[in-house]
Amino acid sequence: MKHSFTSVGVVLLCAVVFSLTAVPTTAFASNPKTIAVLYFENNSVVDKDKLDPLRKGLADMMITEMTKIKGIKVVERQRIQTIIEELNLSETDIVDKSSTQKMGKLLGAQVMLFGGFSNLFNDKLRIDIRIVRTETGETMKAEEVTGELDEFLTMLQSLVKKIASDLDVKLSADDMDRLEATKDGNFDGYVIYAQALNYEDEGKKLEKQGKKNEAKTAFENAKTMFQKAWDESDGYEPAKQKVEEMTLLITKLK
Repeated sequence: MKHSFTSVGVVLLCAVVFSLTAVPTTAFASNPKTIAVLYFENNSVVDKDKLDPLRKGLADMMITEMTKIKGIKVVERQRIQTIIEELNLSETDIVDKSSTQKMGKLLGAQVMLFGGFSNLFNDKLRIDIRIVRTETGETMKAEEVTGELDEFLTMLQSLVKKIASDLDVKLSADDMDRLEATKDGNFDGYVIYAQALNYEDEGKKLEKQGKKNEAKTAFENAKTMFQKAWDESDGYEPAKQKVEEMTLLITKLK
């Protein structure tokens, strides 16, 4: 016996097909994409040594800006630092494909962000980033921004907007308000903030080794530098938060 679809049957079939195709999209949208921001490469032609702390600092500040977007889940920098130390990775290893894929999987990141910065002549800074799929090592997208040193945070915010678009994350009005709430400050203050991160990491490493006195000294140095970063940057809020964190760590070691 031959069967034919009625108009009702066609409608039902379309409804089923639509529901099957719509489910993955809805499920994906409800789960923030997880991204790990690795340390940047310093390709500067001016003040290269002075700006080297930004390799770590720029990653930290990018993470801070990206956490303002609800549709993106960002791996904490301290987790990345711990993995780098546990795997004993060098600067070369961090950009090696096999090492980064291993790192990405350990961090539970679907995608990883690689970047580099160049301090150019006439106080110009260029920041380049690549978004790489952890599983395959495939570069999904590359972006760059160039601007004045005193537009540093604006440049980071511009990059975050591009990254969100590349990951198909639509920014809400609240996302935009949070992202643009922080205004540009003195660039030197951000460099000092980056230097302070090295003291913080050294302190945590020494604390794990049971060297409490040395750890306390490192945290005190970090606190001093974060306070200076707060003052020099015209009020970069994460620097103030770090001063409070270092105070607690120092108190714990007394």
